[in-house]
Amino acid sequence: MSFFIGGSSNFRLPKRKDFPAFTAYRSSSQSLSVNEIVKFDKIWTNNGDGYDPSSGVFTAPLAGLYHFAAVVMSVSDAVLYLSLYHNDAQITSSYLSDKGYKTGTFDVALTLEQGDKVSIRSRSKSQTIFSAGSNYCTFSGNLIAI
Repeated sequence: MSFFIGGSSNFRLPKRKDFPAFTAYRSSSQSLSVNEIVKFDKIWTNNGDGYDPSSGVFTAPLAGLYHFAAVVMSVSDAVLYLSLYHNDAQITSSYLSDKGYKTGTFDVALTLEQGDKVSIRSRSKSQTIFSAGSNYCTFSGNLIAI
């Protein structure tokens, strides 16, 4: 796949099936230890095959500006402390506590190089991310600019 930038008449965007975009979800709850990656184990979309549901990691197939969003849910009356990472750098966090089930979100734009990795990891002692048949927890990303 070749790209030419700078006013060249040969500039071509990737074809739809190759344009990096994914949405994955947790099909059930996941117990997490400190620094463990959340594995959004089921996929609705995975154009460009950048998201690996077995590891929970998105690997950028192309360099560019990406948008990432996630929704996470705690079990009832428990703390859930997660962070979104770009390679090994913590970018942002979601801290959920108090009574009942709670939802948190992530929403960031990141400039990635080809091969960079993005994941969501546990930040606290042993905890559980809640999900069930209604797919409460999702993780999405897509290329928005080259």
